[in-house]
Amino acid sequence: MTPQADGLLLIDKPSGPTSHDVVARVRAATGIRRVGHTGTLDPPATGLLAIVLGRATRLARFLPAEPKHYAGEVELGVTTSTDDLQGEVLARHAGPPPDSDDVLRAAGSLTGDRLQVPPAVSARQVAGQRLYRLARRGTPIEAPASRVHVERFELEPTPSPLRWRFVAVVSSGTYVRALVRDLGRSLGGGAAVAALRRTAIGPLRVEDAIVLPARSEEIRDLAASHVVPLREIPLAVPSVRLADVEALCRFASGRAVSWPDGGGEEGLVAVFDATGELAGIGETLGSVLHPRVVLAER
Repeated sequence: MTPQADGLLLIDKPSGPTSHDVVARVRAATGIRRVGHTGTLDPPATGLLAIVLGRATRLARFLPAEPKHYAGEVELGVTTSTDDLQGEVLARHAGPPPDSDDVLRAAGSLTGDRLQVPPAVSARQVAGQRLYRLARRGTPIEAPASRVHVERFELEPTPSPLRWRFVAVVSSGTYVRALVRDLGRSLGGGAAVAALRRTAIGPLRVEDAIVLPARSEEIRDLAASHVVPLREIPLAVPSVRLADVEALCRFASGRAVSWPDGGGEEGLVAVFDATGELAGIGETLGSVLHPRVVLAER
């Protein structure tokens, strides 16, 4: 893979490293300066991490961000500082395990549109400060609630009466740890995430991801063979074709072009040339197409 490589790389993140650690490993192994990701996974979590390379970093905000699919396990009867079993245990419930019907009923009550308070230890910012940094300094605060959507939250028992498997399908911005925390509060005895794996983000699937090997040479070779080129990256905006060469050159230079095909519709679009190459992201305003992200190499 050359330092000029551009595209999307799907990683199956192992438990342990941060999302930033994975980005740093890919950057060091490939020699590509501009590398980023489109959505953080907690260090203990595994699964799909979408990495953008080169010019694709400019497309990160246009990639599908939802729905996000997760699978994992819940430990009932415990409350921790981080809402997972990695954190400090704050309380353990001394009573019997909750009835199975109560668990299923409580999980069902947490679906749909709802307000969710993020975990006290998370990357959410409040007044310019990351919550996890405030927690590390001994001054944890409760962030304002955000509106989220939980499409699916289903549990099934395991041989252990306190351990349940779950699947969750949620909107962007939803914290599964907070969802499990709220399950525990509803049941009255607490709950924490015991294991968490992200399996999909919109059309992106963990089955198409690569597991990073230990050696940089292997990372470079594997990444080169699995990078999704710019023209094939799934985007969360409609696609249009700009076949006129003069108009395309004008768009590529950052100038607006006439767009009678817009028909008065307004919004962001992915602009492709006549050969199917992605030229950038534009915004149609009436009959004019305005460049918002230009991918032409200069």
